[in-house]
Amino acid sequence: MKYTELHRKIVKAGWTFHHAEGSHYFYIKDGILSVPIPYHGSKEIGKGLAQKLIKNMGL
Repeated sequence: MKYTELHRKIVKAGWTFHHAEGSHYFYIKDGILSVPIPYHGSKEIGKGLAQKLIKNMGL
């Protein structure tokens, strides 16, 4: 899964962009800050990491 695909899912689930630190983006929803999400352009996010992010963020 590419970052842009994951970003679409995150926004659709009600998370909003909060800030970026280097190549990692943070989102916020109901006062809860997400785990850092790596942004590396059009590169794929690892399968295991993508699954973990989806589970942790309730996507």
